[in-house]
Amino acid sequence: MQQKHKPQLDCGVDGINIIFSSIYETEQDVYHFVRNECNKKIEYATLKKAKATNEQIEYALYVNLPKMLRNTNIQPYSVLDCTKYAGVYQFLFDQLTQLFGMNIPELIVTGIECSFSYTLADKELLKPMLNYITRAFISKNNGMHVYVKGVQSKRYEKCEVYCDSLQVQSFRTSRASDCLGSFKCYNKLQEQLDHETNSEVREEIIHQMKEKSVLRFEWILNSRGVTRILGQNTVLWSVLSANSIKALMESYKKQLFEIDQLYDRMNRLGRDIRYVMRKDAQCYNPKEFVLSHKDICELDYSFIKYGLAEKYGGNKRTAQKTASRLKTEMADRIHFTEGLIEELRLLKRLLLAM
Repeated sequence: MQQKHKPQLDCGVDGINIIFSSIYETEQDVYHFVRNECNKKIEYATLKKAKATNEQIEYALYVNLPKMLRNTNIQPYSVLDCTKYAGVYQFLFDQLTQLFGMNIPELIVTGIECSFSYTLADKELLKPMLNYITRAFISKNNGMHVYVKGVQSKRYEKCEVYCDSLQVQSFRTSRASDCLGSFKCYNKLQEQLDHETNSEVREEIIHQMKEKSVLRFEWILNSRGVTRILGQNTVLWSVLSANSIKALMESYKKQLFEIDQLYDRMNRLGRDIRYVMRKDAQCYNPKEFVLSHKDICELDYSFIKYGLAEKYGGNKRTAQKTASRLKTEMADRIHFTEGLIEELRLLKRLLLAM
């Protein structure tokens, strides 16, 4: 039996996009700001030349706030970190002073990544959770970017190319209907591993992945979103304050539960799947029913059990026996998953309490 962990939710701000102009032109087009901690180099900001306008150079600055305080950004910059905001700002200001002297203009914020990192109670449910959330956001009317990898069941593991399932690694939506930003969701530890080059750090991440799974969900605000929540021409200094972080988190929480957003879409998907299970269970024999909905079995087998219960007139005992038998018979071609819906309920409770 899979060992369960206490679920954990960390919410806050991750990256911030900034633009500013200066009469000074840097020698390099790109600068990476790095700090040392415990003999590890941690990159926390990137400065790029954007364009030249009216004898001034426009620069784009990306700052990863958590990495100014910690080794990783799994735990976002939260209200609890705001006690250190003066030190964070001064540290960044000192780095910019080395390039521009004391002639640093206002650092206007054009984008903010609001995020939560959810450590699952059951680490094995991250893959079906990513697949489920992705399906909730897929629309016949709007496209989005989805990064997937192929998966082979035991029945087809000798095939060189053929994969009988797809596993979502990450997705990013196009601009939301309110035009304030977009959503991004991914396996946080895998993302860290993919971008890490230090062999020792990679070994640490691999060890963590054996112990836990972390889902990351981001609301990436554009300039319009920043203005809507924090006001026009918001500067970095003000974003670091507790009042701003609270305002961002309140808006983020509201956004997650808005109509046509995360939880509304997941609830509607669940209703749709139950409708399909109820209809299709009447059209197929039990084995055909399960095989025709392999993808649903790999999300949460409880949906199939619901369909079988409907087929047998609400007789849950018969439905359970049939479901157990079919699960054993087809274990070589289907990776059966259970517990996803309960895991999503745990996440919802934590989000409502944030």
